[in-house]
Amino acid sequence: MTAAQLKRELRRIAYGQERLATKLGVHLSEVRHWLAGDDPVPTMVALDIRNLPSHSAPAAVPAARRRA
Repeated sequence: MTAAQLKRELRRIAYGQERLATKLGVHLSEVRHWLAGDDPVPTMVALDIRNLPSHSAPAAVPAARRRA
């Protein structure tokens, strides 16, 4: 995943740098290095990011609320 691809993914999932770092369990500086293109995004991390739900995807409704 390139820096440009990571930026697109951040927009898609509506995450900021800090939120992404927290979600992935990495230091904020690591995310900043990826976004600057200083370091490549590791393949497994890129897969995790791509699997995060889009901010436009509807939230799952708990089963207890569906019966209404």
